[in-house]
Amino acid sequence: MQTRSLLLLLGLSVASAAGAIVTLQADQPARSLPAGVKLFTDLATKQGQVTRITLSQGKEKLTLVRQGDTWGLAEKSGYAVAPEKIRQILVDLTEVETLEGKTSKPELYGRLNVDEGETSSSRRLTLYGEKDAVLADVILGKLRASAVNAAALGLDKPMLYLRKAGEAQAFLVESRLNPKVEALEWLAKDLFDLPQEKVSAVTLTGADGAVIDIARDTAATPPDFIVTNPPEGRVSKKGWDVTGVAATLEAMALEDVRPAASLPADAPKSLSRFTLTEGGPITVTLVKADGADWAVFDGENDALKATKGWAYKLPSYKLERLQKSMMDLTEEPKS
Repeated sequence: MQTRSLLLLLGLSVASAAGAIVTLQADQPARSLPAGVKLFTDLATKQGQVTRITLSQGKEKLTLVRQGDTWGLAEKSGYAVAPEKIRQILVDLTEVETLEGKTSKPELYGRLNVDEGETSSSRRLTLYGEKDAVLADVILGKLRASAVNAAALGLDKPMLYLRKAGEAQAFLVESRLNPKVEALEWLAKDLFDLPQEKVSAVTLTGADGAVIDIARDTAATPPDFIVTNPPEGRVSKKGWDVTGVAATLEAMALEDVRPAASLPADAPKSLSRFTLTEGGPITVTLVKADGADWAVFDGENDALKATKGWAYKLPSYKLERLQKSMMDLTEEPKS
């Protein structure tokens, strides 16, 4: 009797274990496909054929369009995209290499974020060629920082789950491919760089018409900038308070961009005019629109070539310098 009971208990244990394995296997992705397979081997020879790239996540979508030898972002009226961003995404996609095959069951896609739809957190990356021919179409899922066999494989790159659009099989791959579905991540943000040593004078004209004249004080050691038209009873401050205004054009970069023609013509404006030691003067017009200050650059200066027709949202510290008042830049004489 004891032997029979023991055998029965053992049988139940084996059956239970087998059931658990079946359940576990149903929950686990398949791992039968080989590692070391490049999924986009033909893309290396077709990179020059790419004319458009779309990147979407839920309801968000970006469209990168080739314009001759440059790229622009459709959602920002075709403003220039940083060329290194395009090169990186093409290289990263070409180098995607499988580590192991995962699930091919649609009901399990959500666990890896390789499902589709507006509620999914997956990203879809599609490359188009001439006549909208699809050169690559992939759904990017969860990033994975490490794998059980990472040390054995000698991995030195991040990993993520992905699935080719229209195909059932998902993969764990080794790749740096991690494009952001954020417009500002793609834009060429650097505008120009004119150090304050190249500025000889600045005139600030506020929206109220008040004028502040700033020029280099050659009598100071080292030469500094001062306000040359302080009101009666006040004198120019010295040091960075004033010199910082002359340094505004250094390392100029954008935080956002829009067509200058989209700004309302009757919006309040202030003007800053920078006289340079070389080249024509540069004016910066600040226009208030949609709760923000937008800078429009003007002047016959080579540094401004890429800015023509555009209005920029600048870093806050740049705006502060351009909006200094006479009270900010002058003080009562010290006894």
